[in-house]
Amino acid sequence: MKEKIFWVSLAVIVLSYIGNYLFFQSKQLDEPIFLEHYYELAINEQEEPMLTFYYVTNKSDTSTVNFVRINGIETLSVANDDFFMWNPQEPQYEQEFTHHYLKSVNVTFPAALEGDGPFIFSDMEVHFSDGQTVLADIGKVILLSSTDNHDVLETQISSSSNLHREEKSMVALQPITLENFEIPFEEDLSDDILIKVELDQEKLRELEKLKSGSNPPNWFDEDRDKEWEELPGDLVSDNLLPFSLEQNEWIRIMFQYNPTRFSYYQFNIKIIGKTKSGEEFVRKLPINDYPYLDQKAINRIIESKRGES
Repeated sequence: MKEKIFWVSLAVIVLSYIGNYLFFQSKQLDEPIFLEHYYELAINEQEEPMLTFYYVTNKSDTSTVNFVRINGIETLSVANDDFFMWNPQEPQYEQEFTHHYLKSVNVTFPAALEGDGPFIFSDMEVHFSDGQTVLADIGKVILLSSTDNHDVLETQISSSSNLHREEKSMVALQPITLENFEIPFEEDLSDDILIKVELDQEKLRELEKLKSGSNPPNWFDEDRDKEWEELPGDLVSDNLLPFSLEQNEWIRIMFQYNPTRFSYYQFNIKIIGKTKSGEEFVRKLPINDYPYLDQKAINRIIESKRGES
């Protein structure tokens, strides 16, 4: 009887080990998976722009990125390890998950804007130190020649929150008409970025107190805890645009980014309009927002990239 129990127990242990091993192997990636990035960057001829790209890899993968080739251009790539203060022999990563690490690499583009037009790409040929080469789908990146940013609207207050929300309160320096809010990659991001505008002048002028060091009005802090649907203002749409501001009038612009997305944002939302004299202007509002990634998010990203349901 004791011998039978022994063999049954041993069989359970072996089967459990095999099951755990097969489960572990099912979670291993054949190659690193790059996440989606939506970057639009304006640069001048003297700059060599640097962008950070994020990817998921197995914990056992100790390789690093040697270099990246984009549209036939070989770039300089450097692991993003500035945040490491401990033993350099330790694994370097942005986030740790059950079976994977989220890592990053900084990519510099030498002479990226040679030729006419913007430099646009959606994939990169990534060469790793272990000899592996990955053709990575990274979203979409646009590098543009630097253009003027008109100062018709002066930012007074900017704030952001961990709810993937951001706002800017601005004052018109002259009479203007706002005709459009242009979001880059609108075809891809139209459902992931919402914009509200508030124009209540009596209320917004209370924000002037902040410039003298006074406490913000009660509604300013209260709004930070409200749901997006409860915030004042109107969604930017064809029904709202165009609208005008007189000199010294305020505008409060609020942005809500989809908190469940997996993509990285670095671009400008452009306010397009005309001054009272008819001069056209573009006022750029810089946007930098990273996704919140937990284990469930990483699982979904891997499933999506593998083409699983």
